[in-house]
Amino acid sequence: MRAKTMIELLTLSTNLYLIAKDKETMENITQLVNKGKEKWDEAMKPSEDGEETDLMQKIIVKAKEAKQELDEKMEEIAVKVYAKMHIAHADDVKELEQKITQLEKQISLLQARA
Repeated sequence: MRAKTMIELLTLSTNLYLIAKDKETMENITQLVNKGKEKWDEAMKPSEDGEETDLMQKIIVKAKEAKQELDEKMEEIAVKVYAKMHIAHADDVKELEQKITQLEKQISLLQARA
């Protein structure tokens, strides 16, 4: 059950990573954000001193920073998980190669006896 859950989580994280890297999807999200920003700007019409505009700029900057951090962390996690999976796979391959070598030796002995 743990392996199945791990694979599902890995698949989900990988899919999220690929979606985040997909240019077309990001462009669609950017368009939606821009539309939302326009509506927000209409609702928050800046006052004479411009305080709301400064607040919006800070929010946008923080959102971009959070997105960059998320992208970096997702990439790091995906790399680590794939590295661990590859190591486990390589160990399995080595074990199978040893078994094949042992079986080949047994076959050679049996053929020599016959």
